[in-house]
Formats: sequence, C-alpha cells, structure tokens
Amino acid sequence: MSAKHTGENAASLPKYTIGVVSQLLGLPPQVLRRYEEAGLLEPARQSGKNRLYSDQDVAMLEEIAQLSEQGVNAAGIRHIIQIRQEVLILQQEVKEVRATLLRVEEEHRIFQLTFQQSDKKKLE
Repeated sequence: MSAKHTGENAASLPKYTIGVVSQLLGLPPQVLRRYEEAGLLEPARQSGKNRLYSDQDVAMLEEIAQLSEQGVNAAGIRHIIQIRQEVLILQQEVKEVRATLLRVEEEHRIFQLTFQQSDKKKLE
C-alpha cells in the first residue's frame, strides 16, 4: 500500500464485493441493494456493474442496518446520517478554530513580551 493510501484514504478505497460485505454483515445481498436503491449508500462500481464497498461503506452499512432494525425508515436513516455528517464537519471546524485560537494566543503572548522588552529598553 502506497503512502497515499493510508489512514482515512485507505478506508475509502473500494475493495469488497457485495458477496463479501453480505457475509461480513450477515445481510443478504438484496438488502444491500435495497439500501442502495433507497439512496442510503452508493458503492463504487467496477467496470460499471459490479459493486465495490470500502471500509467506510461497510461501517455505514452497519449503522444503516442497526437503524433499520430499530424501526427507522429510509427517510429517517438518511436524516440521521446527514446530521451525523454535519456534526463531524462541525467538530472539524471547532478543532480548526481551537488551533487558530492557540496560534493567535501564542502570537499575542510573543507580541506582549516584545512590547514589554521594548518599553524596558526605552526606560533605560
């Protein structure tokens, strides 16, 4: 595996056929197709016809299956997935804002030290 396909990139690489995913999740292939038809997931296609699922797809299918078992319909599942994706985006934005805040605080601290040293030199 190349350096380009590590971490999150590797998780998004399509590699599992519908048969393998069916066995991994214990779900019949027709259920996986039904989830796709409902617009809950869109696996990659190999040569335009064979479905290939990534690790991310498999994790999403597990979540979809759990929600379905709890009686949530396709529209509800779509809504829950959308909200969870929005939460992830917001969490990333919060992380970036915190990093920016830390950088600005450090720059402010350095500015204050520089200003204080400048004032001391003026008084001497």
